Formats: sequence, C-alpha cells, structure tokens
Amino acid sequence: MLFGLNVINKTKDEHLRDIATMARDPKTLIFIDTNILAYMYKLHAGARQEFFAWADAVLSQSRLCVPAWSAGEYLSRVRNRMLHSYTPKSRDPDQPKKALEVMLETAALFVDDTVLRAINFDGDRSAFLTDFRAAVEGLPKFTRAFKHQFDPEAVHEEIQTHLSPAILNSDLTELCARAAREGDVRIEHRLPPAFRDDDKEENRFGDLIIWFEILQHSAARSDDFSQVLFVTNDEKSDWVYSPQRRMDVTRRGARKAVANSQPEVKLADPRLVSEFKRATGLANVVICSLAALIEGLSKDNAHEYAQIAAAIQINSSDISALSNGAAAMDSASGSNATEEVNDQTSPETGGVVADEVVVDTDVTVGPSEPEAVAVATPGIVAPRLQYDVDALRDSAYELDVPLEINEIIRAIKSCNWYIQNPAIAKIRSIREESFSASAWFVLGRNIYQAACGNAQKAMDFMANLDIQLSRFHDETAKHVLAGMLFEIYFNSNGEFRQKPKAHFIEKPLSVVAQEAYVEVKDFIRFHLMAHQNRLMFLPGDVGRIALQYFSESIPEASDEEKIRVLQSLQIEGRELLVEVEAETPSVWGGYLPQKFTPDDVVQDISRTLAIPRWAIASEYSPGVRPDVIFVIPEQKRLSFDSVAWGIAA
Repeated sequence: MLFGLNVINKTKDEHLRDIATMARDPKTLIFIDTNILAYMYKLHAGARQEFFAWADAVLSQSRLCVPAWSAGEYLSRVRNRMLHSYTPKSRDPDQPKKALEVMLETAALFVDDTVLRAINFDGDRSAFLTDFRAAVEGLPKFTRAFKHQFDPEAVHEEIQTHLSPAILNSDLTELCARAAREGDVRIEHRLPPAFRDDDKEENRFGDLIIWFEILQHSAARSDDFSQVLFVTNDEKSDWVYSPQRRMDVTRRGARKAVANSQPEVKLADPRLVSEFKRATGLANVVICSLAALIEGLSKDNAHEYAQIAAAIQINSSDISALSNGAAAMDSASGSNATEEVNDQTSPETGGVVADEVVVDTDVTVGPSEPEAVAVATPGIVAPRLQYDVDALRDSAYELDVPLEINEIIRAIKSCNWYIQNPAIAKIRSIREESFSASAWFVLGRNIYQAACGNAQKAMDFMANLDIQLSRFHDETAKHVLAGMLFEIYFNSNGEFRQKPKAHFIEKPLSVVAQEAYVEVKDFIRFHLMAHQNRLMFLPGDVGRIALQYFSESIPEASDEEKIRVLQSLQIEGRELLVEVEAETPSVWGGYLPQKFTPDDVVQDISRTLAIPRWAIASEYSPGVRPDVIFVIPEQKRLSFDSVAWGIAA
C-alpha cells in the first residue's frame, strides 16, 4: 500500500501532458463514467462534435469502454423521460429577470441624485430607473436561449450513435451481488470507492460496481493493454486526492515546490491503484476529469479541441476557479484592485459577449517613438513601428520590471487556463495606461499564444479582435496587433517558423488589411520580406486564392452525387493530389482522411499555409452538392509539398 504523495514531482503542465500521452497510447484502455455522458447535454453542438470525434478515434482502436452500469444509470433517465434534467434547460430561465426586478424595486426606494453622482451616472433618477427597467425587460431575449438551445433527443441520438459500440457486456447481476457482499465492509473501513455515498437512499454502491467492472474488464484484456485511464467528473475523495504541493519551473529553469492549486492536480487514491495492480496485473491506472483530459490534449492539438475546451472553461462549475485565479494573480502582483470578469456567453459561439466600446480620445496616448533600429537594407525603407530585439525574441523579454502589464504577461505565459483567463480579463484595467511599445507588442504575442492554447478568454479576445482593439488608443492597438501577427510567423527566438501558428489567423489578417493599420502591415511585411517566396498569402492581402476541385461520381454508390472521387485538387494551378511514392508520408501531407468534406480541405490549407479561410475561393468542376464527401483514389494522397509553408517553390 502506498503512503501517497505530499509533493507531486511534476508541474501541472507535465501532469496534463502525461494524461494526454496516456490517452493517445494504443496500449491504454479508456473508461468513461456516467457523468461524462450527462456532460454532453451541457455542451453546444460544436463542442460535442469534437468530443465524439475523439471518442470515435479511440473506439476505432477497440479501447474505449462505457461500463454497463454507467449505461444502466443513463438508461434510467431515458426510461423515466428525464433526459431534460441533464441540460441547462431544466433551470428557470426567468430567474435572473425576477432577481433584477427585486433589485429595481429596491433601487426605486433609495437611489437619488447623490447616489447617481457617486456612480457617475449620466442622467437623473427618472432616467436611471427607466434605463434599469429597459435592461430588465430586455434580458429575456438572451435567457430564452436556455429554453431552446438544447435538444435532449438530438443529444441522445448522438450518444447512442457514437458510444453504443463501447458499452461493455458485463454481468451486472454478478457485479451487484459482489457489491452487496463487500460494500458495507468497505464503507465501514472507508475503503474507496463509494464510502462517500453511504448516505444515499439508493444506488449507494453504484461507484463500487463501476470499479468492479473496470477491474474485471481490464484483467480480461490485460494481454492487449498495459494501463487504464478512467475519465470521470466525480472528484470526491473516495476516488482521488490532492497532494499539498506540486512542482513549478522558474524563469531560470530551476524546479521548486509550490502550492497545488489553480486548479488542483488530483491523483487516484493509492489504495485504488494498489487494488487495481493486484486484480489486473497491469502497470497503472489513472483517474482524471474531462477538463484535465481536454486541457492535456490541447497542449499539442489545440485546434482539434478548441470548442470543447472553451465550453469547459465557461461551464458554471469552473467560474469560481476563474475567480480564484484572478485573486491569486492580484495577490502575486501586490494589487488590491478587483477585476470584474464578464461571464456572459453568446449562445452561438459559447464565447464572452463583447462589452460596450468606449474610446476616450482625451487621454494622452502612450509612447510611440521607435525603441529599436531595424536592420538597414539598401533600397528598403524601415517601417515606423519598431520594437526591442528582446520583444522580437520574446523568450528573452524581461518580465521582472514591476509593471502591471508584465504581471499580466507573466500570467498569460503560465499555460494554465485558470490563471490565463483572469489575466486576459484584467487587460481592460490597463487599456489606457502608458507602457512601452515593446510591452504592448509582447502582450499581443501572448494573447495570441494563449488563444492557440485554447484559453477561453483569449479565444474570445481573438474572435472579437476588431472590437477589442478599438478599446485601446490607436497607437497601442497597432502594437498589440503587430505582436499577434509576428507570433503567427516567428517563434520565440525571432526565427521564421517551421510551421505557422495559424489557428486564429482569420481576424488578425482581416483587421490588418484595414487602412487604420497600414503601418502594422508595413511592419510585418518588412520582417517577412526574406520569406515572401515561401508564402502564398501576405498580411494585408485582400485577394482570393483559387482552390479548384475536379471530381467524378461513383456509379455504384447508393448516393452517387453526394460521394465523389477527387481526380484533381489545385490551388492557384498547383496540384495537391499526388501519387504515393514512399511509405513515409510528407510532414506537410497526410492530415486529411481518405474521405473528407470541402470544409476539411479549406481548414487544413488555412492552418498549413497560413491563408485565412475567407481568402480561399473554392471552385467545383462539375458543381457539387453542399454536403458532398470526396474520396481520394487509391495510391494517391493530398500533399502540400509544392506550395508548402517554409519550402521555396
């Protein structure tokens, strides 16, 4: 029996990467709990699609399992017509309006001109109450989304389609009998799992039955798998525990023990690990939440999990964690200011609704003089926007100077969603401050980095980039945008990237084409000058890139117009469909499966060649249906070698 750990010899990032590595390992058997099925009802369609795409991939390797007991618990909701109870639709959508109406009645009793002057309200008491009433009456157009956004029947069909093949064929009668024989003894001696469920009126041995099922099936498949990952959002102390401290890495590369928080790294109870090894003979079992799994997977494949990552972070159960993160950042910076986090969400995007644009033109703009001299090239005019060498190589940027912007940058660099999100929200408090151009430039780089790492507030910042930039002074906005664009093309050492960081290029490349940001366009084009022969699209371009599909139908197909064989795919006349010449595919090709949609192609080209989706003009010969699926002929594959980023044509 292990003593357990007081200090984890891993950083949070290392812990999450280990979970992701384990999840991707073909020798890992993965079980998902009932609460993961229930969680699907809290996600919007795009987020669910990303989860099911992951589940399908794991299931195709015959290593995804839904315990029969979990399926039975889910079945009870179906039989009792209670699937709606899994969704936010079950909450009273009129509750916020009712609460605000009470506040309005209270305000009508005490608000006077003195109060209005104290809160800088521009108007008298009558205007205040009128505006307040209008805000309350306008709320239902947003809260009614909770009545219609979630369709339990549609979600159930998705769960049934994707996860039914994963349900185990376990003998539940035998497992229940074993739980009845051993359950009370385990509860009396507080042996995990399920001792926390002793006060339940029914199903108090449910967790224990799932555990027995995991042990039984893992042992039966021990010849094929060496370890097990159990994904559950149940983080009670009869499953997991939180060591007091974990490791962190200082800026100088040294490792030190820090408090295990924001969020806590949780490990499987050592008694469960010990029992698992005895019962199965396998090396290890790890228990993690869906949030930890998705955050870990996002470390290397952020774009595949962007929507579910954002949804998890704005889930109501995580809002308190975000608030704690903000408090911790304020404490670390010595600030007593409290930053309000906007937790309103858009029904369509799951992102944060942009607050009102306010631009104060009377405030003095921060420094705009060049801070560094660009390298002189005969015949080439250096751009006006220039930044310190350490900003262009932001791995060397000095963050020890005690400025609030540096505290925010340091927090964003943490790669910890629960520290990054409050830091992004805190940017609003420094928008009118005067910091160096290089500081704003580095902030822009790190906002973009955090978005590419699926930090929800950063993703929302990028989605509303034009609005966000309008809240800064004009000169500051240019520096922030310049940093974002530089991050797309250049790494932390200031070197042209092997592959572009192109997950969020749509808005930056759209905004920089505006006349107001012509100096930003000049800056980034100046730095890309040596690489222009490697790029099909340059910042500031507004023309379209022609993508041409040539296909033919499959006569024997049941729906010959929907499924078509791709004969040729050309971008600006360059062929992308090539003969397979070697066993090892090119690093630039092989992203797409043998069957794909036009949207798959556009997305892949956009991220591989740094061309925004809005700049790709698809043409079809002959014309095709909107829901067409293309099939690649045998002995061929899609390759971007002839136009690949970083390879001279």
